[in-house]
Amino acid sequence: MFKKLSSSTVLHETAEQFHILVDSVEEYAIYLLDSNGNVITWNTGAEKIKGYSTEEIIGKNFASFYTADEVAAGKPQRNLREASRRGYIRDQGLRVRKDGSTFEAEVIITALHDDAGKLRGFSKVTRDITDQIRSREFEAEKIAAQKASKAKDDFLAALSHELRTPLTPALAAATYLQDNAERLPPEFTEDIEIIKRNVQLQARLIDDLLDLTRIARGKLHLELEDCDAHTIIQNALETASSAIAAKQLKVSTTLDAKRHHILADCIRLQQVFWNLINNAVKFTAQGGQITIRTFDDKAARFHFEIADTGIGIEPQRLASLFQPFEQADPSVSRQFGGLGLGLAISKRLVDLHHGRIEAESLGRSFGATFKVTLDTLPQGAAAVGLNHRLGGKASKPLRILLVEDHQDTRRTLSRLLTHFGHNVVTADNVEGAMAIMASNNIDAVLCDIGLPDGSGYEVAAQARATGRIKAIALTGFGTEQDVQRSKEAGFDFHLVKPINFQELQTVLDQTGT
Repeated sequence: MFKKLSSSTVLHETAEQFHILVDSVEEYAIYLLDSNGNVITWNTGAEKIKGYSTEEIIGKNFASFYTADEVAAGKPQRNLREASRRGYIRDQGLRVRKDGSTFEAEVIITALHDDAGKLRGFSKVTRDITDQIRSREFEAEKIAAQKASKAKDDFLAALSHELRTPLTPALAAATYLQDNAERLPPEFTEDIEIIKRNVQLQARLIDDLLDLTRIARGKLHLELEDCDAHTIIQNALETASSAIAAKQLKVSTTLDAKRHHILADCIRLQQVFWNLINNAVKFTAQGGQITIRTFDDKAARFHFEIADTGIGIEPQRLASLFQPFEQADPSVSRQFGGLGLGLAISKRLVDLHHGRIEAESLGRSFGATFKVTLDTLPQGAAAVGLNHRLGGKASKPLRILLVEDHQDTRRTLSRLLTHFGHNVVTADNVEGAMAIMASNNIDAVLCDIGLPDGSGYEVAAQARATGRIKAIALTGFGTEQDVQRSKEAGFDFHLVKPINFQELQTVLDQTGT
């Protein structure tokens, strides 16, 4: 037979169990204050979070948990008055541990009254939320960084578009003139080649300088072909000739390499050599000397070396020389200018060609030497799968709709495409393009994406809807996202300005099959 317990006994045992439960909680500091704010109970969580033992803190005022500034401002007692008036308050802020360190705390103070309504004291529950605050701050910083990165990428993409667009008509005009060289005085032929080569190089420089995210992600694309490194070096020297002449530099060139054909992206490789030549010119004083030589080794590797009598490089700075935005010396940026990207880009390009680039210098005032090593093509071998037919008639004449609002680009591209043997009609907006597609038998539409009355995506969608018109994007926007979006919109091909006409001819040949 069970013994019936009195209500007072049950209440006492329940209270004891409650105290045991509260005392065992480690994640929260749970304790009681008297009506003046002095500590009268202390649980394990309070000891863990605040650092005081029970013996050390009982009888002490809870103001010791606040910062000195908050105590001076009367915040502890103000919190008690507010809790007494409202019944409870929530607070969040810094709290102080026994050792003087602080933590972010979330606090609930509840007023305790007796049956007559008289204030007996307060219960206080404190939780350390430092990790949560840091996590939220980190997440906020991450979101802010992502927004800043996107804003930067959007700006660079727009700037890249604006810089690339004027290069397209210049390159188209140079290509047309080059293809009709027999109709021009002989002395102009070389000048046309110079214009074309430098427009292409400028396009590559813009692409590298403005699309840094692609460089960082290793997304640079190479168009490989059989390149004569000696020709590329001479072209790079010619590009730098005016700067060389302006400083009256003596340039010695000894191209002794017997094997100098390389499977490479010729424009990218020229960019490497031009960067190194430009650096030598830039950092060499008036009347100085630049020495360029090439040779091959027993392993059939091609070696390019350029030495100058310039300012030199301190040995301890050689290791960081190929890092983005690095100069050999901070004073160099002020004296000579530059973003510090040329060598970083050159190294990335050489790496992509499975080569090696290195720098040597005995120190300041001793000049510098840069070396590039690349594998060569086997003698008698030809680059496989590379067809770079430039000029000439199309394999199959096409009826092409060219949609472009930039007048110079529209005129020069139309003339060049007609020269290639195609029948070309033009439009400068979405409305005109739609009307032509509806009333003409069109094989392909070459369309800019940014148009005054809409988007080239609308034109591509209409071309896809016909089931027979191939759509080719001609745009200054060339990120991975831009390419993906254009394909999703209905474009079959995505070409970035300034247009590589060899690539355009290949695309049109595929369209005609």
